[in-house]
Amino acid sequence: MEKHVGKAKLKSAVLYSSIVLMWAYFLFAADLWKGMRVFCIVLVVIVIGIVIPGISYCQLMWRVDHERLYYTYHRTFLDKVTAFYSYVFNRKHIYQIAINLNQIDYIDVSYAKVPRMPFGGYGYDLLFIVHMYDGSIYQFDALITRNRQEFNEAVDFLQAQGIQIHDPLKILDYLKTGSYLSYYLEKLEEQSHD
Repeated sequence: MEKHVGKAKLKSAVLYSSIVLMWAYFLFAADLWKGMRVFCIVLVVIVIGIVIPGISYCQLMWRVDHERLYYTYHRTFLDKVTAFYSYVFNRKHIYQIAINLNQIDYIDVSYAKVPRMPFGGYGYDLLFIVHMYDGSIYQFDALITRNRQEFNEAVDFLQAQGIQIHDPLKILDYLKTGSYLSYYLEKLEEQSHD
């Protein structure tokens, strides 16, 4: 048995791309200037070959099974596109990090205040800080925005495998309430500055 956090968003990618494809069709049918049809064909190829894979493939994914914790983060759009095609040809996700569960001492739960573009506001990322028996530390964003139930089940599965999770701020408990995490973390920020 294994638990996954983060999946491909194919429905939204097809929706966004279909809008672009309809626009390309109208330009193709209008034939306003001599090179319009060639432009539309190139646009369709780019949308199908690059845009749909880049939008649909998840930027951050992790999974846990009885033996290992796997994690991957695709920093750029091009990384997501190449990971999508790697998945298509290999029929499995390729994770950047694989940590044996029997080597994990404990996991700290924390957060980071990060700027959210393009509006100039701030948001919060939930972080897992994995402490190993050999003294090494891995830190990664835990991705809870998409499917909170999936995330909570994966954390419960980690605990069932004997992994200690230190959560002094009670962030994981708050996630189970279904309320917005950003409000809770803003309150924690205000209390820490008082």
